[in-house]
Amino acid sequence: MTRANLAPMTRSLLAVALCIFNGAASPAYEAPLTPAALHEAYVLGQRNDQATAAFLVPYVKQITEDIHSPHIAEVQIFTPFAQVVDLSGRFTSRYSEDQAARDYHQRGDTVVVRIVLMLPAAYPKPPSTPPEAPASPAPPANSALQPENFWQNFRFETKQQGKTIKTRFIRNKPIYSTATKDNPAVLDGATIWLEYDAKDVASAETQVEVTTPESKMIAATFDLNKLR
Repeated sequence: MTRANLAPMTRSLLAVALCIFNGAASPAYEAPLTPAALHEAYVLGQRNDQATAAFLVPYVKQITEDIHSPHIAEVQIFTPFAQVVDLSGRFTSRYSEDQAARDYHQRGDTVVVRIVLMLPAAYPKPPSTPPEAPASPAPPANSALQPENFWQNFRFETKQQGKTIKTRFIRNKPIYSTATKDNPAVLDGATIWLEYDAKDVASAETQVEVTTPESKMIAATFDLNKLR
């Protein structure tokens, strides 16, 4: 075979190799973050504008269900890149890029799932029952005496291809209403954070499942192939 014939073949093989390489480097969440990606995430968070909000939209799912039971209001997933964007956006004042880099390296490469649970009384009451219809029992009102650990009656799992990913860390924070002159603050819900080692989370479709005390399962799906 002549050198002239080899040249087109070589170019074809190179094109195939580039296609394979580009396919492997298809959009997917990044871990670890390169210095360039860290800079991009920091700047995007500092903008704190419509572009920042639009970027974060695919990372959150709003959940609606029966308001007469504890309510899964929101499920959000944070990749390492999204964590930098979120933190930079929340601390735009005097939050330097060096500090963002230190914070990132200190927490390491993690994937975090944030779940917001709201109690029934935190929602507007439905229209009153017509007089002719029998009144249904009202759900119990929130009170300051409600246990803050009500969220422990829920079960949380994050899965890929049907397999549960091991949770590295879980924490929670109660949500209270704003106290007024006539009404004290009461427990409205809780925010739950589930932390995973990024090494255990593939760039693939990811399902967050929340099982209520009534054994009702609510799921939110995120495709990490399409997220940074």
